[in-house]
Amino acid sequence: MEQSMLASRRGRLSGTGVYQLSHLIQLTLFDIYLNRLYTLRMTKIRLFLSGLFILLLLTFSINAQEGTNETTPPTQSDSVIHEGHAHDSASIANALAEKEALEKQTSEHLEEEPQQDQKNRPSVWDFLFAPHYFLFMVFAIVGLILLMGKWINLWVRISVMVIVFVLFGLDYFYPLHPSPMCGVTKLFMYKFTMGTFMAGFLALFLAIFIPSFIGRKLFCGWVCPLGALQDLINKIPFKPRFKQFNFTIFNSIRMALLAMFVLSFFWVKDHIALLAEYTENDATDKMWTAFSAYNFYEPINFFELLHWQIDALWIVMMVVLVIASLMLYRPFCYLICPIGALTWFVEIIAPGRIRIDFDACTDCDDCIEASPCPTIKILLDKDAKVHPDCTSCGECLKSCEFDAIKFGFKK
Repeated sequence: MEQSMLASRRGRLSGTGVYQLSHLIQLTLFDIYLNRLYTLRMTKIRLFLSGLFILLLLTFSINAQEGTNETTPPTQSDSVIHEGHAHDSASIANALAEKEALEKQTSEHLEEEPQQDQKNRPSVWDFLFAPHYFLFMVFAIVGLILLMGKWINLWVRISVMVIVFVLFGLDYFYPLHPSPMCGVTKLFMYKFTMGTFMAGFLALFLAIFIPSFIGRKLFCGWVCPLGALQDLINKIPFKPRFKQFNFTIFNSIRMALLAMFVLSFFWVKDHIALLAEYTENDATDKMWTAFSAYNFYEPINFFELLHWQIDALWIVMMVVLVIASLMLYRPFCYLICPIGALTWFVEIIAPGRIRIDFDACTDCDDCIEASPCPTIKILLDKDAKVHPDCTSCGECLKSCEFDAIKFGFKK
């Protein structure tokens, strides 16, 4: 047993060249990011972040994933009756009775197996209270507390984003399998193809949207590792930068992708049913593969970068994400992400949000200067009908010396 565990760990730690290269790139990205931040005059915070990286990345030992051994119930071979060896009719009758009893017992056991598997299958609650999703809730609550207390500045924000990215965005602690995008898209694809909601996807969906119903984009702003990565990249000094981009255009593209994804359910289902009718085949077996092939988000799912399967496509997508994030605030979230699209609707009813006291506001625009996103400028406009996504980053809260901006549940 010990030898097999040691062999498993050696295999995990040795890995392939691609696996080792992925970890090297992860460490290199952090090193580049920290070196660029050293240009800012915050010596104590720099030392704190450097120590945090060293603690998390160098002292953590990689645990090998040990597969579970699947056991099958013992079976017995069928009794073969040799009539030549039977001395009388009684012995033949007894042998036949034993054979029928064994066949009946075997068939009953086979019928019980699916029911037993169904009982042993993890439920939604099992997934929700697993460490991965439980930490989602913890960081959403941490963000909510920081927002309510106005305890957010640039370096508090950076520190939380670093921790979130290290925990959920790397292959060391809680890697994203499935990713948040899969939690939304595959949840409904599984329902359409298999007729039921898969517990793992449903738990991830709830872990995303429960915090979002409490406060505006608490998951996106304080838990999502891809959002954290974009946020951290955007903190690096860079020109040109377009903070006040046209949200209407970006959101129109994002909503068009979401609409095409929803419509693809009906298009593909009808096409496969028609094809199955002409070919006289069962359409349900390959339905899942077909929906995945027609999934509009698959080629532009930047969450796949966090699986660290490095190849030419990975490099191209990472370069695109880095350049776009240097120039725009969270470009993937505003332009593509279906979670961002759905939580934009949820923002309308979420009670926790950034609120403006227009009586105290002097139109000094200090909050616009301090905030990295395009939202606060529109929030200051009383006549604005469409508001850009507010990720509840909270960086605008302490910028107002007249206390005209707050995060709260009441007007």
